[in-house]
Amino acid sequence: MRLLRNATPFVLAAVSASLLASAPAVSQDGHFPYVDDNCGVVTTYDAAPERAVTLSNNATELMLALGLDERMAGTSYMANLKISPQYEEAYAQIPIISPLVATTEELIEVEADFVYAGYPDGFSESRHTRDQLHDLGMKTRLNVEGCNLGAFGFSELFAEIQSVADIFGVTEKGHEVIGDLQARLDDVAQTIDGREPIPVFIYNGGDTTPNAVLGNTLMSQAVAAAGGENIFAEVANRYGQVSWEQIAEREPEYIVVFYSGTASGQLVEDPDTELGQARVDTLKATPAIANVPAIVNDRFILINSVQGQPGPSTLDAVEAFAKAFHPDAFAE
Repeated sequence: MRLLRNATPFVLAAVSASLLASAPAVSQDGHFPYVDDNCGVVTTYDAAPERAVTLSNNATELMLALGLDERMAGTSYMANLKISPQYEEAYAQIPIISPLVATTEELIEVEADFVYAGYPDGFSESRHTRDQLHDLGMKTRLNVEGCNLGAFGFSELFAEIQSVADIFGVTEKGHEVIGDLQARLDDVAQTIDGREPIPVFIYNGGDTTPNAVLGNTLMSQAVAAAGGENIFAEVANRYGQVSWEQIAEREPEYIVVFYSGTASGQLVEDPDTELGQARVDTLKATPAIANVPAIVNDRFILINSVQGQPGPSTLDAVEAFAKAFHPDAFAE
């Protein structure tokens, strides 16, 4: 655990607990067999997967952060969003199977032996269940935010990274990635130390009734780590509907506009404009929140699912939030 020396006690405890839970199954130098207990599905790995396919952008970036590009047979569901700059070179060498979630047929065609989804809808009755893929000889994993009923924070993200590292026998690389991410969190915390939290609304679309990102998401924790406070953080759920009146009453200073690269399951040609900016326009055109400070002062931060779903690029979102919420701290 040498590379976690900068971690907070809370994060260290959570990651250590995750590692200890798997200790009988894998040694710390990545020996097999390794048993992965993930969202109620127990899978034994006698060797690291060789032909992995990802079903979401955050799953793709997590694997690339661990240096696993040579173990990847393909990626899917980037839609028309862009991979984060630090992963561009490695991503360019991997086949893009589909801009949407890869189908069962596409997974069979590339001879996938491991299928990793960062969103719960990667595995479904309408596409393919995990059991169906297991019957076809493919092992699977779901990012645990997708099956977690409680709050999901950075300690859970770090445990997720370590679990994938252990599956592929790159345990020390997992420690390194987690250590780097924790150091970035610590740098932000030190920079904004002493500043009062800024009230923030995280908007996930909706015009008649607004959809909010609630307290049990990593996005909510990212806002908190950046010196903000999700105005619906107390709601113990991931996503849900609120009212314009509630937003007006809570007077957010900033609004984070969250969007993906699809709408109603269909590709969007220009998500930043057609979803991100369109949602800003909806907010500005809603009379019930016209006097909210974020609207009056034009304080919007657009965050797409590459940074907004649990993955290593969530730290990019934290840093962007912090610089917007507390610009004076970064000017010093």
